[in-house]
Formats: sequence, C-alpha cells, structure tokens
Amino acid sequence: MVSANRRFAVVGIVVLAGIMVLSGCASRKYVRLQTQSLEPAIQEAANGVKENAERIDAVDRRAQQGITAAGAADQKATAAQKTADGATTAAQAADRKADTANQGVQTANNRINTLETRVNSINFNDTYTESEKQAVIFTVNSANLNDQAKSTLDRLANTSSGLKTGYMLEIQGFTDSTGSEQYNVGLSQRRAQSVERYLVSKGVPLYRISIVGLGEDNPVADNKTSQGRSQNRRVEVKLLRSTGNRQTN
Repeated sequence: MVSANRRFAVVGIVVLAGIMVLSGCASRKYVRLQTQSLEPAIQEAANGVKENAERIDAVDRRAQQGITAAGAADQKATAAQKTADGATTAAQAADRKADTANQGVQTANNRINTLETRVNSINFNDTYTESEKQAVIFTVNSANLNDQAKSTLDRLANTSSGLKTGYMLEIQGFTDSTGSEQYNVGLSQRRAQSVERYLVSKGVPLYRISIVGLGEDNPVADNKTSQGRSQNRRVEVKLLRSTGNRQTN
C-alpha cells in the first residue's frame, strides 16, 4: 500500500513537472512572439531618438557658429570704434592746430599792419645825409660781437632813441681778403645781421634799418698785413638823417 502510494506520488510529481515545463515553454514562446511584434516600434523609436540627437547636434553646431560669428563681429565693432575714436582725436588735434595756425596768421597780419603803418610814416622822398658813422671789428671767421663792439652800438642806439622821425640806419658788413668770394659775402652778411639784432634788442625799430654784406669790397686797410686785415673785418653803421627833418640831440 505504501509502495503504491509512493508510485502515485512519483507519477504526480512527474506530471506536475511536465505541466510546468510545458507551461514555461508556452510562456517563452508568447514572450518571443510579443517581442517580435514590438521590434518595429522599438526600431522606429530608436531611429527617432537618433534623428533627434542628430538634429540637436546640428542645432548646437549652428548655435556655436552663431556665437563665434557674434564674437568676431563684436571684435570688429570694437576695432571700428577704436578707429573712429582715433579719427575723432586726430580731427580734434587738427582743429586745434588749425586754430593755432589761424592765430599765428592773425598775429602776423597784425604785425604786418603795424609795420606798414610805421613804414608809411617814413617819407622816402626825403634826402638823407650821413650824420654819424661807427665801425665795429670782428675776429677771424666770426660774426660774434665783443664787449667793445656792444659798447659802440649802445652809444649809437642811445643817439637813435632821441630821434623819433627822419632817420635811418645803414649797416654794411665786410671781411678781409682771405677766403673765397662766396664765403666772404656770406660772412659779411652774418656780421651785419648780428649788428642788426643787437640794435633791435636795444629798441631801434627794425623798419628803420637796412643791411647788406659786401664781402671783401671797400677795404679800409692793406690786406697784406695782419693789422690791415683786422681793420677790414668790420661792420660800418651809418646814421642817416633827413635833411628836411634835422633834430638836435
């Protein structure tokens, strides 16, 4: 009896196991069939995800390109602004220079007008005669005034200051015979200009002065001796007074 029961139990277990095996096979087949039916949808979803990712990448690249282009445009705009600022500064500087130049022109015109007024006051129809002559001596190849020359010119300037009208100062520069003619003419002119500058600094009006450099012309001594050449290195200043306007000092 016990043996029979055992056999039935074993048979039951086997049957149950078979049912479970058959049931498991059926479940796997069902899952496989269901999965196969979903594969197109899954593939389509995967493709959609891939396309969306590619679109996002493309949009991101365009965005990066836009950012880069915007940065380059900003740099160009900054450079253009700097250029414009530089041009504005240059224009302002040019305006200031133009204003300064205009002021200089106006000042020069005022001086010219003043000089013309003074020159017009001179009667060039007057006859001038020499009333005084002074000579100043220079060292070799020099146009510099020494103390003795300045003292002589001071006396002449004082005499001129007492004459308000009717006079002129004639300045003639000379050299000795050494050196070329061209060099001597230039040196004699520089010597005459030194005397002119000094007299003007002492109050003698510039428009009452005439100068000329004559080089080695009109020597007053023999150029064959050192003493003679020394005397020829000179500037002569003549005070000319109008015969129609004689004044006493």
